[in-house]
Amino acid sequence: MKTIKYEVNGTFVEVEVSDEFARQYEQIEAEEARQIWRDKKRKDSSLERMVEAGFQVADPNSNVEEKLFEKYDIEQLSKAIKTLTEDQKWLIKQIFYYGRKQSEVAAELSICKQALNNRIARILEKIKKFLN
Repeated sequence: MKTIKYEVNGTFVEVEVSDEFARQYEQIEAEEARQIWRDKKRKDSSLERMVEAGFQVADPNSNVEEKLFEKYDIEQLSKAIKTLTEDQKWLIKQIFYYGRKQSEVAAELSICKQALNNRIARILEKIKKFLN
């Protein structure tokens, strides 16, 4: 006969059991300890823990090539806009960046909407030539 310590509701109780039962109980305890160790090790090397530590993971849904082309396009467009005059830049910002209505901008400039459309068309053509 052997005595084993068994926890019941946070209190340890000593119980006398047969040798066979004590061996099985020790095996179960050892397996539980190994499983706790495995779980801890798995959690320590988990993606979640790595992300918490600041490791950045690429989004599998993102297209790196597409992002590079997009960045290149933005850089080229920025260069093209730099070739515009200050008045042309202002007009582009008002219409495309701030989203103002063409009629509103035309009234501010004291020109008709068609004249504004012509200016915008010339600006866009200049940008298009630069990009080509």
